[in-house]
Amino acid sequence: MKALSLVCASIALAFSGFSHSAEIDKSHIKQFGPVAIATSQSLSAGSHSDALRANLANALSTHSDIDIFGKSYQWGEAKTTSEAGWIGYKIQLSAERFTQGTLKVAGLNKPQIYLNGVLLKAADEAELALQSGDYQLMILADGSDAETEFSLDWQGKSDIDTPSFTATKTHRVSAEQLFDSEVITSLNLSPNGKYLLQTKSHYPANNDDKPVSVTELVNTSNKEVMYRWQDSAPASAAWSNNSKQLAFVADKQIQLLNVSDISIDIAATQMDKVSGLHWYGDNLLFSWEKPFKADEKATNKRFQALEDRWSYWRNNSQIYLLDTPSGFIRQLTNGKLSSYLLDSNADDGKLLLTRSPVDYKEPAHGLTQLVELTVNDLTETMIGEYRTFSSATYTDDGMYIMAGPDFMKGLGVQDPQVVVNNYDGQLYWRSDKGEVIALSKDFDPAIGGAAKLSNDDLILRVGEADRGQLYLFDLSRKSFKKLNAGMDMVNRFSVASDLSKPVIAYAGTSATVPQKAYFMKSGKKSLLFDSQAASYADTRIGDIQDFDFTNKHGHNIDGRVYLPVDFDANKQYPALVYYYGGTSPVTRNFTGRWPFNLWAAKGYVVYVLQPNGATGYGQAFSGRHVNAWGDYSADDIIEGTQAFLKAHNFVDPKRVGNMGASYGGFMTMYLATKTDIFAASMAHAGISNLSAYWGHGWWGYGYSGVASKGSFPWNNRDLYVEHSPLYNADKINTPMLLLHGNADTNVPVGESHYMYTALKMLDKPVELIEFNGQDHHINGRQARFDWWDATLAWFDLHLKDEPQWWNNLYPETKSAETKSAETKSAETKSTEG
Repeated sequence: MKALSLVCASIALAFSGFSHSAEIDKSHIKQFGPVAIATSQSLSAGSHSDALRANLANALSTHSDIDIFGKSYQWGEAKTTSEAGWIGYKIQLSAERFTQGTLKVAGLNKPQIYLNGVLLKAADEAELALQSGDYQLMILADGSDAETEFSLDWQGKSDIDTPSFTATKTHRVSAEQLFDSEVITSLNLSPNGKYLLQTKSHYPANNDDKPVSVTELVNTSNKEVMYRWQDSAPASAAWSNNSKQLAFVADKQIQLLNVSDISIDIAATQMDKVSGLHWYGDNLLFSWEKPFKADEKATNKRFQALEDRWSYWRNNSQIYLLDTPSGFIRQLTNGKLSSYLLDSNADDGKLLLTRSPVDYKEPAHGLTQLVELTVNDLTETMIGEYRTFSSATYTDDGMYIMAGPDFMKGLGVQDPQVVVNNYDGQLYWRSDKGEVIALSKDFDPAIGGAAKLSNDDLILRVGEADRGQLYLFDLSRKSFKKLNAGMDMVNRFSVASDLSKPVIAYAGTSATVPQKAYFMKSGKKSLLFDSQAASYADTRIGDIQDFDFTNKHGHNIDGRVYLPVDFDANKQYPALVYYYGGTSPVTRNFTGRWPFNLWAAKGYVVYVLQPNGATGYGQAFSGRHVNAWGDYSADDIIEGTQAFLKAHNFVDPKRVGNMGASYGGFMTMYLATKTDIFAASMAHAGISNLSAYWGHGWWGYGYSGVASKGSFPWNNRDLYVEHSPLYNADKINTPMLLLHGNADTNVPVGESHYMYTALKMLDKPVELIEFNGQDHHINGRQARFDWWDATLAWFDLHLKDEPQWWNNLYPETKSAETKSAETKSAETKSTEG
């Protein structure tokens, strides 16, 4: 055991049980106060003392000096004091591994102990269980105890529990930063480019894991806020064509904000389940949904179609037109099939809409009808029925259409010899006469979104390799021009649609740079928002390097490597390997569900690669996803890991783990049947039985209609059986962690249970953890933290030989291991006897 004592008189750090002690400079402990402001009760007394101190702790943890009722106070060096008044102390703590112990406080009256601004305990001691990382410890107290000298004592649970106490002003990135920090979640630019509607969201401390969102109307010329919503945020916001009004839904009303005087008019009430506001001249189009109400007394449900597994499929949504001056609402569509608005042309009196009848005849076993509706007499013209379709928007003499390469019998296919991946988005143009041409056949980036300018040019958001970029498409020249966004990933954007030159508001990140938002006009950018300055100013983030290799087929395989914070090339590090899920590349977002920068902060080298099958690298590359289910990608991952290890001698080849989710979870299980190169694996929501996923997952048959085009369990047994990891589970030796949301509708949780059952029966090392109430993505704040913790604790256990974190999360594991060891020992003795 060891003890750590921080005493103001000597500011000394001593570990009992060690043969040395480390002196700590006085600047390592900071003191605030005493603050002797007359109050009717002490800091800890009163019915609102907890809230009072929580607000105080939040202010003290983020500011170096504070004015309190006109008097300035600063954090300074700790010193012995007999002055009256409440007092605060803080110190930086660093843990290089999972660390447990008890912090004891002496010499203070009614202390409260805070860790990173969050209350741990209102007592003179608190138990701490710390992940590797950097922390701020703070103590607030009513005052000093005249009889006892102030001290902080640390008692580690074991000899390995040795945090360091420093005065560093920077820290490694934390999970809370990545999830909680304020970001822009939506942008909506007025057609004339003069006004911007933007929404920011963050998770405050002590707010029951609930986000706080603020929507602001901003003048783009001076960045001044013209109006702000907080309690009732505007939904489905749409600008009028003349930029004079903003329509939105709030409180079950369609409301109109008049920009000239910032007044709000109520255009319609009782607007429950209304969405998709869209201006049509001076009037408003919108979608209105009628939820299906099941018979509460029914004991069974007869399925009407495969789509009936979707909880929302029986809801019916139709298109309506609101006359804004009178409030009269006109229904434009009706029928058993829902109608979805794509675009309108008020000058010609036309609407573009889609419907999706049940039709499984051809891959991808769904059908989209593109329909043009004449508003005047409600006549409809069927433009076409398509197996691949994403969106469409009018031009002056035709329309743009976005769909996969197979659109119009393969009009967008580069090479007829290639079986294409229809998730690889393409751009088409259809003339008023019905002639269709492919515009992006020779453009490798995958087209994901578009916004039209007044001259019918487009601003496109494309997936270009592992980046998300903006391009200008010039319709007259049929050419694509990349815009300099200044970031790896543009995640959201909005354009001034009434202008012919690009005026854009956009937000995004880079691999190691937090979110920024810009307003771009005439190619020049002005900063709208900077998360790095607001939330990461004192944060140390590791470096990143590109690492590509050429596989055995001569294909270039794109990759990148995240280095640990405070990287030392002379050390040996464990590594984590990650690859795509679905068929989209692993993008260079700063944060998200897969926090590469957090893994690097925890001491791992992280190798991210883009094996064959990913979109954004050309049709031949993405086409290798089809009817492969691991054939190309598994080889690329194994070969890439070997090349990565050969090129990076600071990575310990015996301490490499791998993980993936969804299709990537399938890949993790599939790889375990092919190689023992990895020391531990994690599969989240992975597919272990292709037939079961195809038949039960909400979108299993549809996704398989692309990924397994033309193949079914009855005509391609090799694909559905031999490529299913379940049927090769006996080949798995790698310790496997299976994670799954037990409300997953995309990949049902049974997919993890099948593999768990198989590996348990085979007596192979496996763990299964379900996340209650979580779907395919683990989105709840605390659930996300628990998910991240389980993942990293698993790899700490197997790649760092550090079981303490895992055993702390799941103490029954340690008990089970001890019991198993005792049983085996008894069996051995019995045999010997």
